[in-house]
Amino acid sequence: VGELPLLTGVSPWFHAQASHAHAAPPARGGVPEPIDAAVIGFDTAAGNEAGATSSVQPTLRPASPAGTGVSPAPPSSSTTKSGKSRHVVTLAAAMPAVSRFMACARCKLWWMSPCWGADVGEIPAETQFLLLELKQGAGYVVLLPMISADGFRATLSGHVNEGGVLSLVAESNCSGVTTTGVSEALAVAAAASPFQAVEAAVGLAAKHMGTFALRRDKVAPPVVDVFGWCTWDAFYHQVTPAGVEAGVASLADGGTPARFVIIDDGWQSVQPDDIFKKKVDHISGMPPIPWTLPPNTPAVGAAATTSEGGSLAGEVATASGGGGMLAWAGASLARGVEAMYWHGLHAMPYASYSWRTLRFLGQYVLAPAIRAAISTASCFNHRVSGIEANVKFQDEGGADADADGTGGVLGKKRKDGDGLGRVVARIKALGVDHVYCWHALFGYWGGLHPGEPGVARFGPAMKHPEHTPGVLTVEPSQAWDPITVGGVGTAAPEQFAQFYRELHAYLAASGVDGIKVDGQAVVGGLGQGLGGGPALARKLHAALEASVTKHFPSNGLINCMCHSSENILNFSASALARVSDDFYPANDASHTVHIANVAYNSVFMGEIVLPDWDMFHSKNEAGALHAAARAVGGCPVYVSDAPGQHDFDLLRQLVFPSGRVLRAQLPGRPTRDCLFVDVTRDAVSALKVWNKNTRGGVVACFNIQGAHWSRQKGIFVSHAKVPPTVVATVRVEDIEGIMDDFSDSSERCCRLSPDACEDPETDANRGGGTQNDLDTTALFAVAAHRTHGVQLLRPGESVEITLAPKEWEVYTVVPVLNLPEGGVSWSPIALDQMFNGGGAVRAAGLLPAPPAHRKGTSTGEDGDDDDDTGGSLSLDDNRRHLSAARPIGSCGSGIDEGVSMRRGKGRDKGEGEGEREEEGAREKNG
Repeated sequence: VGELPLLTGVSPWFHAQASHAHAAPPARGGVPEPIDAAVIGFDTAAGNEAGATSSVQPTLRPASPAGTGVSPAPPSSSTTKSGKSRHVVTLAAAMPAVSRFMACARCKLWWMSPCWGADVGEIPAETQFLLLELKQGAGYVVLLPMISADGFRATLSGHVNEGGVLSLVAESNCSGVTTTGVSEALAVAAAASPFQAVEAAVGLAAKHMGTFALRRDKVAPPVVDVFGWCTWDAFYHQVTPAGVEAGVASLADGGTPARFVIIDDGWQSVQPDDIFKKKVDHISGMPPIPWTLPPNTPAVGAAATTSEGGSLAGEVATASGGGGMLAWAGASLARGVEAMYWHGLHAMPYASYSWRTLRFLGQYVLAPAIRAAISTASCFNHRVSGIEANVKFQDEGGADADADGTGGVLGKKRKDGDGLGRVVARIKALGVDHVYCWHALFGYWGGLHPGEPGVARFGPAMKHPEHTPGVLTVEPSQAWDPITVGGVGTAAPEQFAQFYRELHAYLAASGVDGIKVDGQAVVGGLGQGLGGGPALARKLHAALEASVTKHFPSNGLINCMCHSSENILNFSASALARVSDDFYPANDASHTVHIANVAYNSVFMGEIVLPDWDMFHSKNEAGALHAAARAVGGCPVYVSDAPGQHDFDLLRQLVFPSGRVLRAQLPGRPTRDCLFVDVTRDAVSALKVWNKNTRGGVVACFNIQGAHWSRQKGIFVSHAKVPPTVVATVRVEDIEGIMDDFSDSSERCCRLSPDACEDPETDANRGGGTQNDLDTTALFAVAAHRTHGVQLLRPGESVEITLAPKEWEVYTVVPVLNLPEGGVSWSPIALDQMFNGGGAVRAAGLLPAPPAHRKGTSTGEDGDDDDDTGGSLSLDDNRRHLSAARPIGSCGSGIDEGVSMRRGKGRDKGEGEGEREEEGAREKNG
C-alpha cells in the first residue's frame, strides 16, 4: 500500500507507514502472496481539521497491536472539552492508481446497496465498505471504516465536502462525547485477490475492535440447511395461528415441507399511544379478514394484500375492513398521496430550503396528524404493552375450529394458561423442527410503551431519533419519518437486557427456538445522553447475544434491518443477517435490484455473517429468478407464499421431500469480472455469482438489467421499458480457488470421503491474483441446469449464454477425473433436477471393489482380479435410505439425499421395481 500512488492529497505518513502484515496461504506448490494491511487513525491536534476551506490536513497515524509489523498506536482517542463529536477528515483528493471501485453504502436508514464508479466524487455518503481495483492489474485495496473503542463511528464519503474529495467522517452522534482524534478509524488492506483483500481488512478490524467475529469462526443455526416459511408476505400483520398451520400444511402437501417457520410481525401485544387507542387494535386485536383459498386447501385467517408489504394504501384498506366503498375510496386517496410523496417530497435534498421547511412542518405543525394517521393505519407508532403474545394467539381453536376463516373466537382466552406454547406445539406436530418469532431491537417499531403496566418495570421513556448528517443525506425524509415524529420508547441498556431476558425466556418456554430481530439501524439516532449511537449499539447487541446464548442455544438469531456499522461491527456471536432490503412481491422494479444487492453486499457482510438473501414468493413472475439466486447464495432458503399459492415445480428444484436444501458452502459473491460493473444499468453486463460445493462449484448467471435503486429519489426505478438482452461468459476460473482444489485430481480425489477437499474458504481466498498462470491440462465438466447442456472446458476456455431480461442459468462445474490406467475419464456431476445439484455430491474417487463383486468383474473368466476396482452409490436423507452397490466403471461417489438415478430408480432392477422400493421406504419412514 505504501509504495503505490494510491491516493493523492493526503498526509505523506499514509504512503510511508503501511507495512507488510501477513501472507495469504500459498497456492499449492507456489509461494505466499503478500498482503499489506494497516489500521489508520487521525489526530486533529497536529493540524487543522480538513473541510471545504481547510488547506492543512490532520496527521494520519498507524494503530496496530504488536505482531502486525506496523508502527505503535498513538494514545487512545481523548475526550476533551476542545474536541468535537463529529470530524470530517480529507482522505484523498484523487485516486490516480485506481481504475474502478465498488462501494457498499447505506441507501436508507436501514439498508445498504452497492455503488460503482471510478472517481472519488462518486463515492456515496455513508459508505461503510470500499473495494478498489488498481490499474494495470496491480491488485486490489479495501478501505473498511471502523468504530473506535470510545464510540466514534467512521464512514467514507465523496460528497461531504465541495470539490469531490474523499473524506473520512468520524462521529459519536452524542454532543457529550467529543475527541480531538481517533486512533483506529480505518482498516486498509491490499492483495492480489479482491477476496483476499476483503478477508484481510475485515480480519484486521475484528482483531483491533474485539466487538465482532468472523463468520468462519461462528456456529450457524440449523435453520440454514432446511427449507423455511415466513408469515410476513403471506399475512402481514393479520397473521393468526390458523394461518400459520395452513401455510405449513400447504407446503407439506406439495412435497416441499417447511422445517423452520418464522412467525413475523403481528404476534406481539402492542398498543399505540393512549390518545390513539381503540377498543380493537388493527395489529394486536383486529379479527382477520375472511378470504377464500383454492379448493382442498385448509381455511385460514386473512392474508392482507399490500402493494409493497406495508404500503399506506394496503394498510388503509385493511384497517377499513378490506372491502366496501369507504375502503376503496380510502385506498385510492392513499395511493395518490403515496405517489406524490415518493416521487417528490421524499427526496428533498438534505439541508436545502425545501427540506428545512418540510422538517419544520413534519416535526411540529403536522406532527399530530402524522401520528394519528400512522397509529390508525400502520404499525410504526405502536409500542410493546406486554411480554405475552396478543389476543390472536390466546384464542381457543385452531385450524379445525377455524373453517369459516374468522380466526376463532376472539377474546376467549385459553383456560389452561398462555396460548403461544399450544400454537407452537401444533406447528411442530405438522413436521416443523424450528420456530422463530419476530421482534424489534427496541421491542417493537415504537419501542416499549411508557404508559402500559405490562412493561413499566423496564422504565421506558420516549425519545425521538436524532440522525447524523450522513443518514439524512442518504434518506432526507427521516427528518419527518413516523418513527422520528412519534418517537421510540427506550430504556437504559441494563433495562433492555432485562427485557430481552424476560421476553426470550417466555418464548423459549413456549417452544420457540430462535428470534428474528428487526429495526436495528435506528439505534444510531437514539444514543444522545447514552454515550452515542455506537456505544448504545455495542451494549444492546452484547445484551441481546447474551440472552440468545442462554435461551436459544443453537444460536437462534437472525439480524435484520441492521445495515449500519453500529450493528454489523457488533455481531460477536450471531452468525446470520439479512444482506438486502426486503423482497417486495408487487414492486416489479425491485426484483432484479434485490439480486444485485444481496450478491454485492455479501462481499463485505459475508466475512462477518452467513448472508440471508430474504424470503420470496415461488408463485411470482420473478420467482424463478429469486429461486436460482437462493440456490447459489450459500444462504437459508425460505418463502413467504400464502397458503395454496405455490409453484411446486420450482420449489422441488430447491427442496428435497425431507425438507432439506443443498446449500453451497460459502456466501455467494460476484465473480471477479463483474465486481466493478453496474450489472443493473450498463446495458451489457450479466451478473455472475460463484460459490463452492464440497466437490466442485457453481456459477449462476442473471440478466438483471432494466431497473436500479435511485439514490436521488430514494426508490426503485425502472429505467428501461424493454431491458436489453445480455451475454454471459462462464469460465472454470470464475470459481475462486477451484484450480487449487483440483490441481492434482488423480491424487486428491482418490478416496470416497467428504474430506477429499481442503477447507473451501482457504482454497477460495488463495485463488491467486491475475489468474493468468493456469493449468490448461485440467478438464472440467460444466453442466447447465435450465438448458440442460453439458460441456467440457479447460481453464482459459469459456461457454457463452444469451439471457433475456430476468433470465438466468445455473452451471455446475466439476473436475473430470482420469483413471490411472485405461484412458477412461469420468465424473459424477449433479442431481440434475436440483438448481445446485452439484451440492449433493460429497466426494468421488477410486476404491477397491467389494469381494462379492470381484469374480470376473473386470478381467474375464480367469478370475484374475488383482487390479479390479468397484464403486458404490449411496442415496440418503433423514426420511429414507436407499442404496445400490455394483461395479460401475471403477468409480465411487457419495451422494447426498440422492436422486439422479431418476428419483431413486435402481438401474439393476426391473422397470418399476426401484420405484416400488422408494415408495415403500417413504411409507416406512412416514
